[in-house]
Amino acid sequence: MQQLSPYHRRPQLQHQHAIVSTSSQPVSPRRMATSLDEYTTPRRIVEEYRTNLSIDITIDFTRPDAQRTRPLLIDGKRLYVDEHYISVWSPILRSWCIECPDRELILANVQYDHVLELLLAIHPTYKDIDDQTVHILLPLAFDYQMEGLLHRCECFLISHKLPFLEKIWLADRYQLNRLMALLLRELKPTHKLDLTGSRYYGLSDRAKVLLLERMHGSPPPDELPEPPVDMEYFLNSSDLNFAIVRAKTGRAYYVNPYYVAAWSTIFQERMINMNFTEEIYCPCSHDELKAFLMAIYPPQLRISETNIAPILMAACRMESQGLLKKCSQILLSPQTQLSVFVRLSLLDRCKLYDMLDQCLTMVHRPEHLIEMAQQQTYDCLSVRAKSAMMDRFTALVVRPGMQPHVCFRCKHTSKCTEVTWMCPQCKTYSSDYKPTGTQPTQQTQVGTASGAGPGSLTSSTTSQYGQTTTGQYPAAGSQYGQTATGQYGQTTTGQYGQTTTGQYGQTASGQYGQSTTGPYGQTTGGTATIGGTTGTYGTTSTRGSISMHR
Repeated sequence: MQQLSPYHRRPQLQHQHAIVSTSSQPVSPRRMATSLDEYTTPRRIVEEYRTNLSIDITIDFTRPDAQRTRPLLIDGKRLYVDEHYISVWSPILRSWCIECPDRELILANVQYDHVLELLLAIHPTYKDIDDQTVHILLPLAFDYQMEGLLHRCECFLISHKLPFLEKIWLADRYQLNRLMALLLRELKPTHKLDLTGSRYYGLSDRAKVLLLERMHGSPPPDELPEPPVDMEYFLNSSDLNFAIVRAKTGRAYYVNPYYVAAWSTIFQERMINMNFTEEIYCPCSHDELKAFLMAIYPPQLRISETNIAPILMAACRMESQGLLKKCSQILLSPQTQLSVFVRLSLLDRCKLYDMLDQCLTMVHRPEHLIEMAQQQTYDCLSVRAKSAMMDRFTALVVRPGMQPHVCFRCKHTSKCTEVTWMCPQCKTYSSDYKPTGTQPTQQTQVGTASGAGPGSLTSSTTSQYGQTTTGQYPAAGSQYGQTATGQYGQTTTGQYGQTTTGQYGQTASGQYGQSTTGPYGQTTGGTATIGGTTGTYGTTSTRGSISMHR
């Protein structure tokens, strides 16, 4: 049986097609890092504040290139892959490449679109797994023994919500033992399961026994830890990992140079005229090299808040567009448990200046930017990052970016340039910020019942039943409505109706009727009563028409 030749040389390695959405040319961190001497701060307009920048990587598998030369034939169509790359992921595909050198591989009983989805998931395009693709990738990963992809699918199923029995069936069908253990630990004797669906009848006997015993009170299985990712795989030379790579310090590791070149522009450049018997030096520290290898090799170390710093630095030094894309998605995600200042510092340190503005959009209050400027490591930021902070501060002060509101200070709608606060419970806007522990001031006065009617009240208040009023029960609440303008309101929801205009309402659904305009009636020609009864001047029936007579 032939083996993949460690010394198989290709004519030339070209940079893979990595496109950043803000440029039409392939962009690497080295090119994105414009020196401060060359950088001139443009005049920014607040209304054109740039956001939603991202690193977009595209690989055309339908055409061969210097890296991807082995064709896969699926349904009469061809996809071109790197035989070394797919050999790292799948021992099945690796054995086929060895048995059939220089020939196209025919993949039977699979769909073309599914194989393309598989390639996009394992290559530096780093396509995310979702509710639809997980059902596509799991069968392929299981059939081709792609343990790394199975692990990624299992992590997705653990962290995302799917029907319980659906997860049980997937864990049983594709031998996801860690997922099965977690699901059985969640199952309680009082848990109600739909045992009539197709997923239940598709379970194996072993899975049914586990469900039966757990529902009858048997102890839950031990939780299986996530498989550790270590460097033992890279310590010894093999026919798959045959090139020596070393950082500035630390020990050397054995890697597949073609696989690493698919992830690193630096590696591509150094492989053009290299000799595989020589060591390849990487421009990063030993810890960064370890993080880089564990992040790109299957099962691909899961990037989190605790390990993103060395992985991002390694991706920057190795010019890895795939890792930069993944790390930037995590840094710019609102769900990430990192402060905005830490995210800004990491992006600035890696000279990803085009993403600074998008990162700072997570700051919604100007005083938070002042607090960031008082951090101990603020002086470590570049001039570009500090300038972006000032741009964001200007955007928040000039245009807060909130909905139109009545200003507490100037009594005008959407004309105040002060900071605006919004209560998350009642959605009331105010310019008066009260720290926790202070007593709120009473802003509502009770009007008189005689003379001209209720007295005038202070704007922008919230009382017992209302939210926003303007007039005699003004700007943020009244006794009888949610939004009122007039004696009892223009739009109210309370004792006297749902929508009222006038003394008791134009349209009311409450104690005194369903549709009223006037003191208690529906038509002002008389006093109408409810439920089919007769008033003084007219008759109103809920089952028929309205008649008017004297």
